[in-house]
Order: sequence, then structure tokens, then C-alpha cells
Amino acid sequence: MIRALTFVLIAIAGMAQATPERITTSDDRIVGATQTHLYVVRTITDNLGSYYSALIDQHLIEISLETGESTKFWPIRSIAVSNLETDDFLSPGQVTERAGETHDLIRILQSKGAVPMAPEARPVADLSMIEGALMRGDAQLLTPFGIRAAGRAQLGILREAYPEIETEEEYRKGERIDFYNLYAEGPWVCSIQSEGQTLSLAQGRAVVAKLACEDDYFSGAWSFHVIISENNGN
Repeated sequence: MIRALTFVLIAIAGMAQATPERITTSDDRIVGATQTHLYVVRTITDNLGSYYSALIDQHLIEISLETGESTKFWPIRSIAVSNLETDDFLSPGQVTERAGETHDLIRILQSKGAVPMAPEARPVADLSMIEGALMRGDAQLLTPFGIRAAGRAQLGILREAYPEIETEEEYRKGERIDFYNLYAEGPWVCSIQSEGQTLSLAQGRAVVAKLACEDDYFSGAWSFHVIISENNGN
């Protein structure tokens, strides 16, 4: 499991007593699909440099199955979590709804004609990461550069909605999330997650596989989905 997840587990277990670094994490979860688009809920969490507080935003993201690029997003929830008495985000002491426009997830999926779905456990024995590249058997599906390009195509749609926190004053106020740095120097460290979907499309099948990545400087961690066409027997 990649370092970011290890860090979270240590924090929840209460093993680390020092103040943690401030990091932003993002996780995508499949919720629906049409013949042309995939829909995921993206949960973005800013730990505010604390074990006991966090800012959490959720957005519904529309992704083109043809290009793998995010095409639209809708905010669906924005909350602040504080006073975590047990060091456990599963037992929050206080949840506060934060200001901002939100939308109804189910209504949007219905308006798009999307079939609701959940990520399913998918054997990943045929997929592997070798020297930063995504492989299926001996065939290279995505180079390390290709993985970064695929990630940015899906994740970058929210970049303008979350301008970077650039001053100490902004950092200490802790009123907004600093989105992860998609353009950080150094390699991404990625792993294949054991969840995804196989979609039956008019032109063939598509395997949707989830990658979890972080940058080499550990300023954030995020997940996104790669779309692997299996039409024409591939």
C-alpha cells in the first residue's frame, strides 16, 4: 500500500503523536455510467495539519469514456469535521455544513440517463505496475508519462475551483482546501486498487481500473480511473 495510506492508518491508530503535515487527499468512487460517460464521486479531504479536524468536499464528476477526460462537475457536499474525540474520522465529534452551492446526486444521474453502479472487486492479476508503467501481461498500456496525463485529464477539472494556498495567513485560517499539486516535480508513485467496473458498450467492452497515486514530495494523494478499451478482442 502506498505511503499516503500508511500515513492515514498510523494517524487513525493514534500511533503518531506529533502534529501531522498538512496534506490534501482525493478519492474517486464510481456511481454510474452511460454509453458515453462515467460518473464518479470525488471526495477531497484537507486534514488541516491536524488529527482532529478536516475540510471535506464532494463533487460528482463526469468523465468521457472516449477520451478519459473530465467534462463537467457538480458540487454535492461541503463539510467541516472537528472535535474528533477518538482520533477516528468514523466517529466525528462535530460536522458542520459549509457554505456553497450544492446539487442532488441522484437527480443529476437521472437527468443524464446514467445507470447507477458501485465499484466491484475486480481481479487485477492481469494488470500490474512495472517501473511506473501500467502493464497488462507483457503489454504496456500506459507509460509513466501517460499515467500522469490520464490523471491530469480527470483531476485537473477542479484545479481552478481550488486555488493554491500561497501565504502563511491563508494556511492558518484553514477555511478552504488546497487542491493537490498536479504539476509537482518528480515521479508519481501509483498502485492498482482492487476495485473497478467492466462496462458493456455498443462498440465493445471497457475495463475501468482505479489507480491510487501520490507525488514524490508527498504533498498529496489522489485516485482516478483509467479506461481500457477491449473492443475488437483487445
